[in-house]
Amino acid sequence: MAVFIDVITGFLESGKTTFIQEIIQSETLKEYVKTLLIVCEEGIHSYDREDLKKQNIYMLNLEEYEELSEQLFITVMEDFDPDYIIMEYNGTWDITGLLSLKLPRYYKFRNIIHISEAGKFKHYLSNMAAIIQPQILNSDMVLFNRFDNLNRKEKKQLCGGVKNINPRTEVFFHRDLVQNKLKNYFVPYEKYQKVTPGMIILAVILLILCIIPFSVLEDMYDKMQSVSTVFLSILMQALPFILLGAFVSSAIQIMIPAGWIMSKFSKHNYSSFFFAAIAGFFMPICDCGLVPIVSGLLRKDTPLPQTITFWLTSAAVNPIVILSVIYAFPDRPWLAVLRILAGAAIGILVGLLLKVSNIQTKDVINKNRAYSAIGANMLELKYEGAAGKLTSVLDVAKTEFFRVTKYVIFGALVSSLFQSVMPDTLKSFIGGSILIQMLIMTVAAIFMSTCSTSNAFIGRSFYRDFAIVPVMSFIVMGPMLDFKNLIMLSEVLKKSFLVKLAVLVMVTGFFIFSVIHFSFSLNI
Repeated sequence: MAVFIDVITGFLESGKTTFIQEIIQSETLKEYVKTLLIVCEEGIHSYDREDLKKQNIYMLNLEEYEELSEQLFITVMEDFDPDYIIMEYNGTWDITGLLSLKLPRYYKFRNIIHISEAGKFKHYLSNMAAIIQPQILNSDMVLFNRFDNLNRKEKKQLCGGVKNINPRTEVFFHRDLVQNKLKNYFVPYEKYQKVTPGMIILAVILLILCIIPFSVLEDMYDKMQSVSTVFLSILMQALPFILLGAFVSSAIQIMIPAGWIMSKFSKHNYSSFFFAAIAGFFMPICDCGLVPIVSGLLRKDTPLPQTITFWLTSAAVNPIVILSVIYAFPDRPWLAVLRILAGAAIGILVGLLLKVSNIQTKDVINKNRAYSAIGANMLELKYEGAAGKLTSVLDVAKTEFFRVTKYVIFGALVSSLFQSVMPDTLKSFIGGSILIQMLIMTVAAIFMSTCSTSNAFIGRSFYRDFAIVPVMSFIVMGPMLDFKNLIMLSEVLKKSFLVKLAVLVMVTGFFIFSVIHFSFSLNI
């Protein structure tokens, strides 16, 4: 039988001890024979060991982070032999270090619950992002305390801040969880059977398969075989490059200082647009990783037009992105130059239009929200010496690889479905108009949310059914119009401005690529 470990994390005085005491007092833990409470810090409130023992709950105190090790849990198993462990974790300790420990057989982490005082959460996000974000990224639940003075809108903003970091985590306000769902999370897993939406969907699919004629199933099998072939071919081509690109990207980030170039585009003259357009070369981060950097620049009052130019052009001049185009289109290496020129042209033109419109940063900033570091800021790295730099390169490469891969998998799946399932009549209709192709590719770029360092491979898979200019519009404009990134930036910039910006980018992009298509036609 599994021994589950529930981790309650949060900063000092966030309410961790009170929450655990509520769990104990609610008799939720009485279904366990022997419980071990591991306490990693002492707050204002404390536990009574004798009272705990009466309920077969034993307590172990840890003073230092170094005490957390694989040997610790082996000792716990031998000395206490618990059938359940709950940890009050120190909010300043690295949560990823704990979760990466190799546990004894049958020991499993189950719930990771982050507790925060509602009134201080935005402050923590703004000033302690490097500590709090890993906790939220690894949490299954975020629980807010002391929220009585907040209105409904402020609560919604707190939930939005959490979801921007970890969309999969659940968010509760203390009373709601304690009154309604507390027991569901802490009883022995075998005793809590829940009918999930996934189980219902699976049952419906199996029922449909039982009544579908065999001839239809055979045709479906052929289609799925075609989808899987295209899907795997895209992945086999993309993943080795993504792994290499992740290492090269992280090495450039660590080795090349980006401060000088960024100071140049922080000025208000027109030459600053040139520096803003090339700054992305020195920070080869995928487009989703650029969101926190843009957020930080706006917080420091960097001019809005130049900041937007930097954001839009970064994917085009990113050296990893350039190499990905060459690798994806080995027969047409000049497309890498086209991507650079088209991306830079769109970014600079949009920035200049914003400057001419005299739109100021203060006019579009979401003043009622914290300028938090949304996502992991890859530039905030601490290292000492050659060994420290090497470790940082490996850490960043690992993060970049796994962050990019999930978008490649999704994009490859959509692309393979499109190519294998779309009727030939629709393909011929699309093929008859370059404008329709560009429109479809632009819409696909918005909602597929493929990463800039890998979307060349997805674009290559569309090349069989679309002309090269619409495919390049997908590759270039994808990072600029990525729906996911726009949602993340809505924490910093007003939604009305983001909508106008998206429209401006689309119009500018259509103009640039129409010029390119016209130039190609003249050459033909």
